Amino acid sequence: MSIHNTMPLSREELFSSLCSMAKQYSTGVAIIDAHHPNRPFVYYNEPFAALTGYDETELIGKNLSCFAGLKTAADLLAELDYHVKHALPYETSVIHYQKDDSPFWHELVTHPMCDQEGAAQYIMVHSKDVTYEKLFKMLSKLEHEVYLEIEKGDSLSHILQLITTQIETYYTRNIYCSIHLMKDEISMTAEASGTLPLEIANVLYCLELNSMMNGNGNAVFVKQFTKKELAAAKKIAQAPLKMEINHCWGKPICGTANEVIGSITMYFDKEPNIKSIEIEFLNRLVPLISLSIKYIAQTQQLRQLAYFDSETKLPNLHYFHTEMESWMEQGERGLIIIIQPGEYSSIVDVYGRSAGDEILRQMVERLQEHTWKEGKELIAKFSNSCIVFASNRGFDQPELYESRIRQLTKEPFLILEKEFYITLKIGMTHFSPNSQLDEVIRQADTALSRSRQISGTNVAFFEEQNDVKLQLEMDVRNQLTYGLQHKEFYVVLQPKININTLEIEGFEALCRWNSHMLGPVSPAVFIPLAEQTGKIKKIDELVMKQVLRWQRKRLDSDEKTVPIAINISPVHFYEERFVKQVVNLIKRYRVPPHLIKLEVTESMELVDFSKAKEILSELRQHGIECSIDDFGVGFSSLSYLQQLPFREIKIDRSFINAMDNPGMHAVVHTIVQLASNLQMNAVAEGIETPEQFESLKKMGCHTGQGYYFHKPLDLKDAAKLIN
Repeated sequence: MSIHNTMPLSREELFSSLCSMAKQYSTGVAIIDAHHPNRPFVYYNEPFAALTGYDETELIGKNLSCFAGLKTAADLLAELDYHVKHALPYETSVIHYQKDDSPFWHELVTHPMCDQEGAAQYIMVHSKDVTYEKLFKMLSKLEHEVYLEIEKGDSLSHILQLITTQIETYYTRNIYCSIHLMKDEISMTAEASGTLPLEIANVLYCLELNSMMNGNGNAVFVKQFTKKELAAAKKIAQAPLKMEINHCWGKPICGTANEVIGSITMYFDKEPNIKSIEIEFLNRLVPLISLSIKYIAQTQQLRQLAYFDSETKLPNLHYFHTEMESWMEQGERGLIIIIQPGEYSSIVDVYGRSAGDEILRQMVERLQEHTWKEGKELIAKFSNSCIVFASNRGFDQPELYESRIRQLTKEPFLILEKEFYITLKIGMTHFSPNSQLDEVIRQADTALSRSRQISGTNVAFFEEQNDVKLQLEMDVRNQLTYGLQHKEFYVVLQPKININTLEIEGFEALCRWNSHMLGPVSPAVFIPLAEQTGKIKKIDELVMKQVLRWQRKRLDSDEKTVPIAINISPVHFYEERFVKQVVNLIKRYRVPPHLIKLEVTESMELVDFSKAKEILSELRQHGIECSIDDFGVGFSSLSYLQQLPFREIKIDRSFINAMDNPGMHAVVHTIVQLASNLQMNAVAEGIETPEQFESLKKMGCHTGQGYYFHKPLDLKDAAKLIN
């Protein structure tokens, strides 16, 4: 339904009135004749003329199509034309061209103007240049896409190709875009190029190395290619280009030490008049590329340390977990098999652990030599003496894999130039999309234990159904509501200790549940189920109220107070009124915001990165700091760590427990250094031994918590401790 602006005027009076109105506007306004078949301009004000680059009368008789050009979207143009011809109100943004052929994003709002009879006589067009908003909205969207690709583990080439392609697609000018990276100290190579072939981008440099090394890193270089350069590019081109190339802009890409690590180039068919907004766009784009290069390198390094065993160079159990979770999310089903050489312990006792590692390596090589063409397979080191093998085939025919694994022992294994015939102990189980990964691994491990009880090569298959666990989950679901209504949930506080001074710096609030029917229920059981049933918000609020009440009581008694961290579920975090509810609770109990911290899990940014950034920034504005909980588990954090306003990184306890492994020790050390470089506080969770404590202290980790210091305390004992 169209809505017409009706005025009690004749056509002539209406035109005069509209012209008078248009003159009063400081923004562009044009008037179109709704009766004329071509819908021409019959008047426009000075701001409209300035915006489009035409003089005061030059557009009279022309219509909106005169602004169309190469990158004007045909569908948007047709939609605009339809609404104008039918005198319908409309709002759109489209790439238009000024008189000098300069492109800009043109926001147009059309209003049909009717006479006293209700007939549309004219169309008033409100016009605005929104190039800045469009360019930087595109850049913001591109940043988000890049971070998502980094989180998925895509290669640097793929991510840089995404950047160049998106720039070519959404930039106002008709361009090619390429990114060159330093190959060595004296040369660069094209790493990505939107639609321009890489071999041509390698020939048409915009920046010479000497210019980049000696020039200003913030400068934009402009160049006209020589006939010789263009001839060289044309010679290697395998097909005609969609656009001739004659000029380019280029800008160095610098690393953290301001060293040149590459350049970005935009190619044009004719000499462009570079505008300040485009320089600003390049200045914002280059740091994104630099960060992508930096974090992919760090991610690859961390991935190698965290996902591969340092002794055997085989993928480790952490890698196996990550890949299997992905398989199961994709709906895969199949077999998980754990394999152990029966003679492993004897060989290690006689020849050392390196001999045992060599057996595992050779077992993996033999399995990979006989990989079936159909389906997917995954192999990793399970423990010092075992490998774990998974396949998305054989769900209904596990005997096929039993036969294949038995073949591994037909030929002897060569260890220290000696031949060894070995037997294998094998535990098998099924997995499906509905399986819990830890549970199916446990089932395979249990089956392996059974296979060890029989001499020779032996296969055992897990048969027992997990009825007990399923029944427990059902009971927990049934009792959650009762527990919340009857105040069965309560808070305990685990101290956070300064590793250097051993002083208490704060607490982490942990929720506990003592059910009248089930007894004590583990948070690992009831929290996931509370999230699934939508009751997690009530649990979060219950914890927050108990903590605020305790803090208020201590403030009223003039007792010592320290910040208390509260875990927030991602389900609750993204609720529309989350920030307002938190702020209102803090005000209600009159507790200074610095005495409350919120902990969010590493995976929460995957739901909505931009929304997470908005929520965290708003919390900080209210004085509420946040920390990343379980950092490192998802291996997605490096790409967004600088973008989200966190004050604290909590290193997941699984990393701390595995620090005796050199690779994992290096991972923890890297995370502590990363936190220090970003001026964040690193907190190690789950410290249980003096060795872990001393190691973290040497690394420079600032804060720790765990049973080595204190178990979680009830509120009375926590009060005694800090008093």
